[in-house]
Amino acid sequence: MVVKSATKKKLMDMLVPEDFAHKLADDRKWDDVKILSTQQISQLCETDSETAAKIHGIITGSGKAGRNPTGEGGGASTSVRLRRTTRRRRKVRVDQELEDYQREEKLLSYRDELIDDAVFIKLKEANDKLDAGLNQRVIHDLTVACHAREKSKLTKPQAEKLINESIVALERARIDPYEAAGIITAQSIGEPGTQMTMRTFHYAGVATVNVTQGLPRIIEIVDARKVPNTPTMIIHLDESHRKDAEKARKLAAAIEITTTVNVADIETDVAQRRLVLKLKKGNMKQKNMTGAEIKDKLERALRLYIQADKEKNPRLLTIIPGIQNEADLEDMAENPPSYTELLQLEDKIRDLRLKGVPSVERANVQLDEKTGDMYLSTIGSNLARVSDMEGIDRTRTYTNNIIEIYNYLGVEAARQAIINELQATLDGARLEVDVRHLLMVADVMTSEGEVRAIGRHGVSGTKHSILARAAFEVTVNHLLKAGIIGEKDNLSGVAENIIVGQPISLGTGSVQLYYIPE
Repeated sequence: MVVKSATKKKLMDMLVPEDFAHKLADDRKWDDVKILSTQQISQLCETDSETAAKIHGIITGSGKAGRNPTGEGGGASTSVRLRRTTRRRRKVRVDQELEDYQREEKLLSYRDELIDDAVFIKLKEANDKLDAGLNQRVIHDLTVACHAREKSKLTKPQAEKLINESIVALERARIDPYEAAGIITAQSIGEPGTQMTMRTFHYAGVATVNVTQGLPRIIEIVDARKVPNTPTMIIHLDESHRKDAEKARKLAAAIEITTTVNVADIETDVAQRRLVLKLKKGNMKQKNMTGAEIKDKLERALRLYIQADKEKNPRLLTIIPGIQNEADLEDMAENPPSYTELLQLEDKIRDLRLKGVPSVERANVQLDEKTGDMYLSTIGSNLARVSDMEGIDRTRTYTNNIIEIYNYLGVEAARQAIINELQATLDGARLEVDVRHLLMVADVMTSEGEVRAIGRHGVSGTKHSILARAAFEVTVNHLLKAGIIGEKDNLSGVAENIIVGQPISLGTGSVQLYYIPE
């Protein structure tokens, strides 16, 4: 019996229901199942937290279910009935009031954190000497940046030069009051976007695969697509795997999807009404699978009886539609399966997932020439499942699927991913855009605590101004709806004032002059 079957049998012996035991034992040894948390069990079994907690108690022994721990039949045993819920749980949005931002306390915390640091002391002395007026947060960030560049000490001239350059950068970054920052941001990204139309695809280092780049990629990001056209992942490995090519290869084989056609040739015997699978020895070695493992997975997935030419290392597997056990073979002569059933079974087997992470079609081992470390590049993305695997460096693993990052790591990580993806796309097209404009786009898309598209279903569609919404898309629908409910437009923004032909409330339009006669 293979490891997976043994794990499932052990779970069922402990009175865990079969459907839950089947999901928990998939590609896991008993040692891997024992360390699963309640939350992980809930996700794997697709059940509620209460049921998952009961299963966790049974596995860890705190539930005291199943056999007598002594192994004798005379002891009392407790049976736990588990209820499975099939309804999909809805995400409930909770509005929580934010605490007041204590500016002075925050600045003091930055000072206290690095009060004895040599770099921090030198920068603070230079700031006081030059009367630069930089606050504790800026000096703190400069200190962290110095340490990141392996600078543990600074001379007085170096500290003063760094403070002066910081002042110049801050002055350059300032904008005038009532500046139309949003419109400038849109123009700053939109203008070079016209130069990106011919740079649609970029070779990504994975054979025969083109990754969407250029303007189509920009559109994907601002539209907040749930799944990009070409999702990819960069998977960094831990210390025990990054230097070992063989371990990296096995991990890649465990991640990428392996279907039946990847490891076997399927022959349809119409006369005998059966399917014959000829296992490929080389492919099985490459995918790190055995014939017994393939047979076991097919049996569990199809719930059919599979004949093998050998018990330990089979090379030929025979599958007959409708035959669930060896006893059913006797009735086959009187009631043979139909030709349609045979073809349906073939279609089902052909694309059946035997191994790998869902949605990850391919995983290739790559070598970082600078560090000499191995890493994996994939076609397809599943950040949650990959991050739970052993041998993965979760802190550096990255995907270009922003919504996936939001669901797994939260809105702050999604905001940073938007910035990174925009910057990488523009750099790939050799176009330079001020990073502050990219920051503004990311801030607008994530300001409500979720990733919103800049479109009629997102940021633009939720504007308070009727005319501003109508100026973007589906003009008639917006005006008709506003007219029906009697909505009022205060004409406070830019677009709506331009539409009605009056000065906007920015720049010179923000100043109102009054004549007061004496």
